[in-house]
Amino acid sequence: MSLPTKLMVVVNLFFIVFLVSSYLSLYISPVKFWPLAFAGLAYPVILLCNLFFVLFWIVFLKKYFILSIITILLGFNQLKTYIKFTGAQHKLSFENSINVMSYNVRLFDLYNWRNESGKTTRLEIFNLIHSESPDILCIQDYYSGAGKHADFADSISQQSGYKYRNVELFDKKTNALPFGLAIFSRYPIISTKKLEFPNSRVNFCQSCDVMIGKDTIRIMNLHFESVKFGKEDYDFVNEITVVPAGNENIKKGSLAIFGKMKRAFIKRAVQSDVVAEFIRNSPYPVILTGDFNDTPVSYSYRQIANELDDTFVDEGKGLGQTHSQMLPMLRIDYIFHSKALQTIEHKTINKDYSDHFPIVARFMIRD
Repeated sequence: MSLPTKLMVVVNLFFIVFLVSSYLSLYISPVKFWPLAFAGLAYPVILLCNLFFVLFWIVFLKKYFILSIITILLGFNQLKTYIKFTGAQHKLSFENSINVMSYNVRLFDLYNWRNESGKTTRLEIFNLIHSESPDILCIQDYYSGAGKHADFADSISQQSGYKYRNVELFDKKTNALPFGLAIFSRYPIISTKKLEFPNSRVNFCQSCDVMIGKDTIRIMNLHFESVKFGKEDYDFVNEITVVPAGNENIKKGSLAIFGKMKRAFIKRAVQSDVVAEFIRNSPYPVILTGDFNDTPVSYSYRQIANELDDTFVDEGKGLGQTHSQMLPMLRIDYIFHSKALQTIEHKTINKDYSDHFPIVARFMIRD
């Protein structure tokens, strides 16, 4: 074996170990060993590197391509959570189905991120909801509008015809910004619960039991811990891509971002454990929606996927990207369901009114 070949084999083995590490991130909590969470986040890049080596060895007629092929196939289930080459293979009537939308609305553009007038974006979001007309609407990063002498829940309910709703704010007792989570329903809501997380004041999960005909379905809506990048973090990334920074500045900026990501991974692991336990104790079938702030190759995703099925994996098609301002492989918003329900449609609506795309799933209740 020549020296260049040996070096390429070593590099190939490095990326194989890295890919295996990303698989392990699904099973080992960041609370116990957080470095694996970064490998899980990097899964798409590591996968592409291994695919490169498959082609590289085939071109040079070397048998080493088998190493990466086997490793990729070991994680085939993870690949399906990122990309689907085929959608629904069956034709079912939408009659008597349940249509659910999940949407992180980014506080209805309260701070004019997208538009000089947040009101313009808010109206676009309201109109989108009305045009889709989901039976159940779950909103993350909800802003009540109370500080502006308005109630956006009234606007949504009146425009789209929702008789029932449950709005949970992160703190109702203070004068803090009135934001949180909201569920709107065409079906009667018979009970509600706010599931708080032990490591966060602003992140939580809401639960509503709704009556659909003779069936009771538990609707859960959550928002897991975000990385909380500040303006200084985005400025750092923008600066180093345009102007080479000094070693000390690179080190300082990188450590700040790394630290925030590490803390978020650990917090989300605890939060997902709490939600998984709540699902296990549910007396009713569950539909869960939410902004996980985590990719499908992550511990928090697997904790929920152990209990429920992912509608994108069921009936999605393509890459499934849900964050409008980042990498095309970034899917961090989900709709899950119990096996008592069958997914008959999953779609992503590519409208950039928020930094998240809304996702919609349609269900049938199994007999």
